[in-house]
Amino acid sequence: MGALRMEQLSGMNLHYQHHSLEYFLDQQVALGIKNVELWGASPHLYVDDASPERLHYVRKAIKSRGLHLICYTPETVVYPINIAAEEEHIRWRSLQYLSRAIEIAAELGCGRMLLTPGWGYVESGREKSMPYALQSIEVLTRKAEKEGVILALEHLSPISSNLINTAADLKMVLGQIPSPNLKAMLDTCQVCLVGEHVRDYFEALGKDLIHIHIVDGMPGGHLAFGDGTIPLQEFVETIGAYGYTGFLSMEISDRRYFEKPELADKQSMDLFRKWIG
Repeated sequence: MGALRMEQLSGMNLHYQHHSLEYFLDQQVALGIKNVELWGASPHLYVDDASPERLHYVRKAIKSRGLHLICYTPETVVYPINIAAEEEHIRWRSLQYLSRAIEIAAELGCGRMLLTPGWGYVESGREKSMPYALQSIEVLTRKAEKEGVILALEHLSPISSNLINTAADLKMVLGQIPSPNLKAMLDTCQVCLVGEHVRDYFEALGKDLIHIHIVDGMPGGHLAFGDGTIPLQEFVETIGAYGYTGFLSMEISDRRYFEKPELADKQSMDLFRKWIG
């Protein structure tokens, strides 16, 4: 306990989607947050809206406020993007979208992008869609190597995907596609939804675990700290005990926070500060 530092906690903009990018960034500064993970969705920085002019503006807006961009996270769950789709045209569109997102991460100067594995049809089964997911992840990994970007592969809950849900699933992918540009991350909601503990991810992945989404839930829901039933204090203590030195992004996304998202951030930060001592 005490190994984690406040500087490792980073803000995210999902629950700021009814506010401007500038409002999100200003609130992070007011809260004392130094690092941000940018969810790449409208209206803030959707992939298809990322013109050179917009990228220059966003990078300047972040830097001028003394903030540090740690990861670009293009929306892939809500939008019609699926790198594991059986349909070739959907996979092609998804690969084009995510290849451009990798370029955006490089152009923003953060050098890291979150990647999700897609999903398969329930009636087809995991066995049919997994090869498509692995093939697409390998294509995107080679693109990331070329652009100097590290991909943080996220496991999804069984609600969102029937492909990569557990620590063992993440380890399998990294074993099949060995690359210094493909690593893993964990999400505390997803961890609990599959009945695991954060220690399972450290034990399975070791130094290949490079990023964390920390959030409360029931266990799903992506709630502010203290608003759910996830044993977050225990998780924080465990993460610290493993000597984790990366970032923990508050991926709060429930609509109840949309009007005053900064209050959810403050509540979460106050609890995190208490837990780390």
